[in-house]
Amino acid sequence: MKFIPDTFDYHINWRSRGHHPGQHKSDQRGMGIEFAGHATLIDYPDPRRIDIRQTIRDPMEQIHVRIFNQRSATPVFIASDLSASMNFGVRESKFKRAAKISQIIKNSVINKSDAIGFIGFNDNIFSSWIAPLSYRPQRTETLIERLDHYHAKSASHAGIKELYRFIPKDQTLIFLISDFHMPNADIETCLGHLRKHRVIPIILWDKNEYENLPRFGIVSINDPESGEETTLFLRKRILKKIKSKFEQRKKDLEKIFLNYDSPPFFVEEIFDTTAMTQYFNEYFHA
Repeated sequence: MKFIPDTFDYHINWRSRGHHPGQHKSDQRGMGIEFAGHATLIDYPDPRRIDIRQTIRDPMEQIHVRIFNQRSATPVFIASDLSASMNFGVRESKFKRAAKISQIIKNSVINKSDAIGFIGFNDNIFSSWIAPLSYRPQRTETLIERLDHYHAKSASHAGIKELYRFIPKDQTLIFLISDFHMPNADIETCLGHLRKHRVIPIILWDKNEYENLPRFGIVSINDPESGEETTLFLRKRILKKIKSKFEQRKKDLEKIFLNYDSPPFFVEEIFDTTAMTQYFNEYFHA
């Protein structure tokens, strides 16, 4: 799987409430360049910001200063599926692809001076798969490395419904990585709990699941709606049915995510970081 380059640009379309300096618009007063209004020198004692014209105009003869909003950091989380369907892959598993994408996200977040955390989920969410928000994300790096070598046993995805319990109260940018081979109701439950945040669904599919299948023989595939593994004896009619089911599944996922203002980003072979940047520019204007 190819990745070019190793970072992408992203932004948020809300004002960050973070006090840590960063690159996003915020309501925090500071040394930024975004003019926010005037205040008296008594209320905002910063002589460097004295506005002579506004002071002269004041009939009460109070000294006025200009106040500005600083650029602030925003919280970012990577949430990765650890269920058994992510074992799939001919040259590399979906876990390895998720790890590579997570590494690129982490690099991009560091470039933005934002805080990043990581959550892995399968049947449940375990503390061993949680990295808290940090501006020095050693724990996140450790879990990404662990994800790269991970192989699930008989694990489902039910923990996705509990993600909200581990996300900060402040608006957070969440990169949700999965093949989403799970019931629609579980996805909607997850998105419903995360409405106040910005969820970026990164959907990992593999053409070997539905398109590059042998024309004849016995294969095991994951059902795109339930995630359950099924063994099938392939023939022309079955091949056509599998492809049709994945095509319909793509439409269903697009509809679900758009209903929650979270356009999906599909990844089949190449994680195109330029396309990821364009995705943010198109859907989430700063």
